[in-house]
Amino acid sequence: MPRFKAEAEIAFANLDRYLDTIIASLSAHNMTLRAEGDGHLVETDFGRARLMPGQGVLRLAVEASDPAAFNRLKHDLTGLIDFVARPEHLQIGWTGDAVGSALPQDLRVLTVHSVTQLTPRMRRITFAGQDLGRYAVPDQIHCRLLFQAKGVTTPRWPELDDHGRILWPGNDVLPSRIFTIRRIDAAAGRLDIDFVLHDGAGPGAAWARDAAPGDVVGILGPAANGPKPAGWYLLAGDETGLPGIARILEDLPAEAGGVALIEVADAAEEQVIAAPPGVQIRWLRRGAAAPGTTSLLIDALRQVAVPADHGDIFAWIGAEYSAFRAMRGFLKTEVGISADRMIAFSHWRRGMSEADIVAAGIASVSA
Repeated sequence: MPRFKAEAEIAFANLDRYLDTIIASLSAHNMTLRAEGDGHLVETDFGRARLMPGQGVLRLAVEASDPAAFNRLKHDLTGLIDFVARPEHLQIGWTGDAVGSALPQDLRVLTVHSVTQLTPRMRRITFAGQDLGRYAVPDQIHCRLLFQAKGVTTPRWPELDDHGRILWPGNDVLPSRIFTIRRIDAAAGRLDIDFVLHDGAGPGAAWARDAAPGDVVGILGPAANGPKPAGWYLLAGDETGLPGIARILEDLPAEAGGVALIEVADAAEEQVIAAPPGVQIRWLRRGAAAPGTTSLLIDALRQVAVPADHGDIFAWIGAEYSAFRAMRGFLKTEVGISADRMIAFSHWRRGMSEADIVAAGIASVSA
């Protein structure tokens, strides 16, 4: 089978400052990394790559057997490296084989099957699609949705060029956002995503308010680490973290123990979650306070009796930036939970849109 190969050599004066974060970011996006010599071997569904750090330079080499996979792998590597090291203004270009522009290999087209109002501020969209097996993995639970305009019958999707750059159809950027896959049945071709109907102007909530059977979206991914095996789980988040917390709880073994802390507006936003009997769910109601303005989560976290054996603990956090930062800092420095026993995300940052965050880079959402 023919293999396509390409290389990139990135001038990177402050590589030592970013390398560990780059490796962690790649691992969180459905890539397997292992040390190999002075660098790392990267294995993905799309192909293989090598990261070779040097003095003031980062060299990349990729290979894949499929043109769409080849360009997707280049896109993932350069996009994540650039996001992590945005202040460095890196110049990343590829040499080697050229295959022309191609649709992303992981792109699937979904059609709205049904719409369910779970609570006043949470709406579940059940999608129908084909070949969804790549999304049915417990440790990669997020995806990106690409929204088509209402009534579009012949949707056009972005392609990736030979440098892994996005080519938007007709130069029209499709609105998109990252979401948690709440539930998936790949065999049945069904996938659920729960949308928070917040008051902002983001495209996700606006699309979900008007969604109806037959509407079409694209999906890319999956990414973002899910749970790791443990005996005791600590889960914490606001409405944006609720779908992930609920999915994790419902997939835990019956003997699992732990605590889940979930901040919502009021009692009407509380949901029935099929958690193991040994996991306590504590709902934190903020009342009239705006999302992202309270200390409810960190205050509740400080009251949790964490087991002394940290090696059997797994913590998962998904919340607004200030709450995420406070909780992760507390668990690391005061409780002493190691980084390999914790996954923590800033799902959003008050006062910043996703476009603002992308422009600013990873520093805008990391502690």
